Amino acid sequence: MDTTTIILSLENIITLLGIVVTAVIAVVGGIYAVVTNTKKYELTESYKQELLSWYSSVVNVMIRTIHCFEHYDSACSEFTKKKTELLSELSALTEVGRFYFPNVIKDDGFGAKKPSAYQGYRHITLEFLLYFYEIAKQKNGKQHITTMWELERHFTSVIFDMIEPRKKKINYSKKLEITMPKDTSIEDYLANDPRNINIFIS
Repeated sequence: MDTTTIILSLENIITLLGIVVTAVIAVVGGIYAVVTNTKKYELTESYKQELLSWYSSVVNVMIRTIHCFEHYDSACSEFTKKKTELLSELSALTEVGRFYFPNVIKDDGFGAKKPSAYQGYRHITLEFLLYFYEIAKQKNGKQHITTMWELERHFTSVIFDMIEPRKKKINYSKKLEITMPKDTSIEDYLANDPRNINIFIS
């Protein structure tokens, strides 16, 4: 075998090795991308579930508190006991909420002397809960039921925008073997069959 043949063989080997290395890098890169995206998706879903669990506990207490005002005589001892239990639970959940909605730091030194979790300005999400608590705590809270509902809806909307259920529904419809309900409002439902109005009339 002459020198020229040996050089060509080495060139072929080097070329082949280059192709193999390129292919390996592409495969490893693809696997890394899939693993990274999967991990990111799992972390996102885990956080959303955790947040939704906290939200469920909070909104459950808020609505039970409102119904307490609607259905109990505020002068009776049973109402006072029930309200105290609910507000204690709401207060504790609000404290937990600091881990999801930490205080807003505006670099103006506000609250700098307070413990770290209380420095800065309270996040608006927790303000909704605090104002709800302060209203419900009053003896005349029954007069402010409309305001309590408004605070609950604003609170719900913050979590709604974070979890993005509409986007989640689209993603699920693509990945899961399940038929998602169509986007139907009551107007659409009645337009489809006007006789359906009977369902909503007692």
